[in-house]
Amino acid sequence: MIKVRARISHCQLKNTGFDPYSLIINKSQRLSWNSLSDKNMFIDKQAAVEWLSQLRSYSDETVKSIVVDGILGSKFHNITFILNLALNDDFSSMVSLDIYKLLFFFVRDTPQVFQDVIGSDDFSLSRNVLALLSRNK
Repeated sequence: MIKVRARISHCQLKNTGFDPYSLIINKSQRLSWNSLSDKNMFIDKQAAVEWLSQLRSYSDETVKSIVVDGILGSKFHNITFILNLALNDDFSSMVSLDIYKLLFFFVRDTPQVFQDVIGSDDFSLSRNVLALLSRNK
């Protein structure tokens, strides 16, 4: 019997546009937007929108780096990732300390349901590293 290898269609992502909000949408499809269906997985839509609106003035690539890579991918505990993010063109007019504060406050304000998806240890470590860089306790 000969086995045929086939690529999974969702793995062919080269040259595909990326919507930074699609990951949030996909992750939240399993979660309820209303409190009647499952109270353990309730998302406060207003809180999620207010949280994401803090990044409204930044490019999609920056938002993707912060939300998808940094928060959901738990890369904010990697100082090299933070330093590379600070070199982004969106932050060219800001001093480093202001960038770290912006990132710290955004991570700190992450809605609880997203923190639960990430895991408390990874989230706490990311928040603590940003707190040290931004001189917040």
